[in-house]
Amino acid sequence: MKKVLLLMSVVGMMVSCSQDITDMNVDPKRPTTTKAEYLFTNAEKKLVDQMVSTSVNNNVFRLFAQQWTETTYPDESQYNITNRKIPDTHFLVLYRDVLADFHDSRVMISATTPATPGDEAIKKNKLALIDILEAYAYSVLVDTFGNVPYSQAIDIQKYPLPAYDDAKTIYQDLIKRLSADVAVLKANSTAANFGAADIIYSGNAASNAKWAKFANSLIIRMAVNMSDIDPAYATAQVQAALASGALANNNDNTKLTYLTTSGNQNPLYADLVTSQRFDFIPAEPFVAAMDAIVPGGDPRMPKYFTNLTSPAPVIPVGRTFVGGTYGAGNVYTSYSQITSTLNNPAFPGTIFDFAELNFLLAEAAEKSLIPGGSAQAKVYYDAGIRASMADWGVTNTAAIDAYIASPKVDYNNPLSGATYKEKIGTQAWFALYNRGYEAWTSYRRLDFPVLKAPQAAINKLIFTVPVRYTYPGVEASINKANYTKASADIGGDLLNTKLFWDKF
Repeated sequence: MKKVLLLMSVVGMMVSCSQDITDMNVDPKRPTTTKAEYLFTNAEKKLVDQMVSTSVNNNVFRLFAQQWTETTYPDESQYNITNRKIPDTHFLVLYRDVLADFHDSRVMISATTPATPGDEAIKKNKLALIDILEAYAYSVLVDTFGNVPYSQAIDIQKYPLPAYDDAKTIYQDLIKRLSADVAVLKANSTAANFGAADIIYSGNAASNAKWAKFANSLIIRMAVNMSDIDPAYATAQVQAALASGALANNNDNTKLTYLTTSGNQNPLYADLVTSQRFDFIPAEPFVAAMDAIVPGGDPRMPKYFTNLTSPAPVIPVGRTFVGGTYGAGNVYTSYSQITSTLNNPAFPGTIFDFAELNFLLAEAAEKSLIPGGSAQAKVYYDAGIRASMADWGVTNTAAIDAYIASPKVDYNNPLSGATYKEKIGTQAWFALYNRGYEAWTSYRRLDFPVLKAPQAAINKLIFTVPVRYTYPGVEASINKANYTKASADIGGDLLNTKLFWDKF
C-alpha cells in the first residue's frame, strides 16, 4: 500500500512539473488588458456622471447657482465644501477617471497600424474625439479651480508631482486643439469613429458633424469667457468657430442618454430616488424669480417643479410654487419639489445645449465679438428662450410668444433688465436649470442674477457666493511646492479668488 501511495505521489509531481500553472495567478474577473474603445466609453460616462450628479460628495454646482438648496444638511449651501472633500473628488474624477482613460485610449489607438485608407480615417476621427473631450474636461478644471496641471498632467512616471500651468495659456491651447480636431473631422466626414463605443453621439459617420459642432460651441463658450480680458482674441475665435459651424438646434445637444439598468442610470436617479433621501428642493431665489417674471409664472415652472398634494405646501398668494430658504435647513414637505422628470433613470445628462449657445452668442453680439449689436443679441436671446422651452417640452407656441413679448422678458423693454448682462443673465439662469456648472459659470461671467450669500455663510466670514473651488487638500499636502506656487499665482487659494477671465 505504501508503494502504491509513493508511486502516485511521484506521478503527481511529474505531472505537476510538466504543466504551466502560472495561469492560476490570473484573475479572470480582473483583466490586465483592455480595449481602447472600452476606455473611451468609460471616460465619456465618468465625465458626464461627474457633471450631472447632485451628490454633495461629487459637486455642488446647482447649490452654488442657487437653483436648488438643501433640507437637513445645508453645509454645502453655506459654502462648506471641505468636510466632504468636494474639490478633491472633482479633481480626482476628472484626472484619474476621465483624462487618464482618454490618455490610455489615445496611446492604444495611436499604436495601431490601419490596413486601409478607410481605417486610417477612422483612427484620425477617434483621436479627434478623444482630444475634444479632453479639452472639455480641462476647460472644466480651469473654470473650477484656475491654474491646474496641464502640460505635466497624467504622465505620473515622468511627472509624479506635476506643475500647474497658467489658466489663460491652457485656454488658448485648448482652443487651438479644438480647431484642429474640427478640421480632422471635416476632412474625414464620411468615415465612422468609435461606433457604439461613443455613447453621446453614437459614433457613426453622421456623428462627426455633431462632434465638430460641439467643439466649435465649446470654443465659443471659452472665447466669450475670455472676452473681457482679451477681446481681440475672443472676437477672432468666436467668429471662426461660428463660421465653421456650431450647434444648430436641440438635436445637436451634447448629451448622454442613460439606461434603466443598474450602473448605467443617470446619477440623479441614485441621488433623488434610490437613496430614499429627501435632501434637495428648489431654492426660493430661483423659484421666486421665475414666478415673478410673468403672471402665473414662467411656462417652464411645471416642467421644473411640482407640488405635493398630501401634505401640500403653503403657496404664497399670487404664486404657483415656493422654494426652500437658501442656505438654511428646510422641511422637505413644506416646499415645492423637484420635478419627477429628473427621477427617470434614463433622463439624459447634458453638457452643452443649443439654448446655452444662443445666450453666449447674444452676449457676443453685445460685446461686438460678432456683428449686429443689440438687434442681433435680441435674435439670439429669443432663440435661447425658445430652445429651452422646446427642450423641456413646452409646446404652446402662443404662450411662448406671449412670454417673450412680456415686459420683464422683452429684450427691448427696460423692465427686462437695466443692462444686457441682467437681461441675458436672468434668462440664461432660467434656461440652465439642472445644469448647475453652466449656470454658475454664466453667473460668474455676467454677475447676474444678483445672488447673495446666506446668513450662515456670512457668519463664517464668507460674504459672497463662491467663484471657484479651493484646491484639493491632498494637493496642498502631497504636491505642496506646486500647490503653493499656483495659489500665489492666482491671488490666493480662496473661494472668492476670481478666475483669470472673471474681470468684473
